[in-house]
Amino acid sequence: MLNRFLSFIKKHALNLEGEKWLLAVSGGMDSMVLLNLCHQAGVNISVAHCNFNLRGVESDVDAQFVKDTCSRLKIPYFEKHFDTKSYASAHGISTQMAARDLRYAWFNELLKEQNLDKLAVAHHAQDNLETVLLNLARGTSISGLRGMLPKSGNIVRPLLGFERDEIENFAKQENIQWREDSSNASDNYKRNYLRHQVIPLFTQLNKGFYSTFENTLEKNLEVEKVFQEKINALKSYIEKVEGGYRFSKDQIIQSGIGAFQLSELLKPFGLNYEQSKELLLALEGISGKIFTTNSHQFTVDRAYVFITLHQPNKLEPFLIEEGQGQFSLSGQTYKVERLNGNIEVDRNSAKAFLDFNKLTFPLEVRAWKVGDHFFPLGMKGKKKLSDFMIDQKIPLNLKDQIRVLTSEGNIVWVIGYRIDDRYKITEHTKEVLSISPY
Repeated sequence: MLNRFLSFIKKHALNLEGEKWLLAVSGGMDSMVLLNLCHQAGVNISVAHCNFNLRGVESDVDAQFVKDTCSRLKIPYFEKHFDTKSYASAHGISTQMAARDLRYAWFNELLKEQNLDKLAVAHHAQDNLETVLLNLARGTSISGLRGMLPKSGNIVRPLLGFERDEIENFAKQENIQWREDSSNASDNYKRNYLRHQVIPLFTQLNKGFYSTFENTLEKNLEVEKVFQEKINALKSYIEKVEGGYRFSKDQIIQSGIGAFQLSELLKPFGLNYEQSKELLLALEGISGKIFTTNSHQFTVDRAYVFITLHQPNKLEPFLIEEGQGQFSLSGQTYKVERLNGNIEVDRNSAKAFLDFNKLTFPLEVRAWKVGDHFFPLGMKGKKKLSDFMIDQKIPLNLKDQIRVLTSEGNIVWVIGYRIDDRYKITEHTKEVLSISPY
């Protein structure tokens, strides 16, 4: 088994020259065999043991057993105790999920603190089968059907190519001692139920089931690679624009991609499969539909879907007092000046030049709202601000960022776009309020 172990490591490039591994060792058979094989193979290893304090004295005996083994083999040993049940309760998750979160967070800390390169875990072929079956039960895609990989980031699984029976036979032949976890006998845990009740039925149907399963995983891995190449090619559809990203509605429609491909393409922005189905339908509907994820907002406009950070409009209105020299808005500082009326007006829409004597202080800066209207400079009559934004072709994804300056409730300036005609400078203007970014 040692030779096959070394061949597996070499085949999958798990251990590069000079690398140091951190072994996650519970004291159970699988992790003790992994410890033995790594020690025999001369891998530079340290050991981490988690005491989750779930089995009383039994947990403490496990920890002492692993510690004594490492002491005898002169292997660096690290141990940490966790209040797993409290963590699970506080986060509203199962005890098993809590234990997983806690141990991997600690493992990552150890890797950095001890300058170690890889985390080695003792997952084997049966663990991989259980993982795929659990994924099927929960609902999955192609990545969930190819199972765990021998190497995922800095995590390596050197026993993934071995069946549990092989590992047990090796342990007995080498007289490797291990600790039995009493909870492994209970079918209350999903993995145990699969191990004891479901998988034996597959092996009855096909005595070479594990070999067949391994071949299936290899095929699924190839399919996943082809699929990922397609998704990578589709990434060119997404272009960076002011305020975020966008993609063409027509381009997506004409490509003929389905909801799953779209969900994988947009996964970095948090869009899930169900939302992707709705978004595909919305592409051929009326513009204006909005989809939100935990991190982003998707806005279906006339020709494009815009992707922006999901930042609910939280601007609190604020006042500008008479004589105030500046204010800040959305990270931009504006200079406020009171000038003589005889000035040359800069037509830059990013600046405002207003008839000072027509204003009533304090002025107010706020977000625009439905129903707002004003008299746009150069136009006759009033206009709804929503219609003005359409005329200006302001994308839906940027409309949420529109701010207005008001005097006694009347819009004086749609900031960055247009002042109100009623407050413009005329030949009768004696004083000017100048507002400009700097």
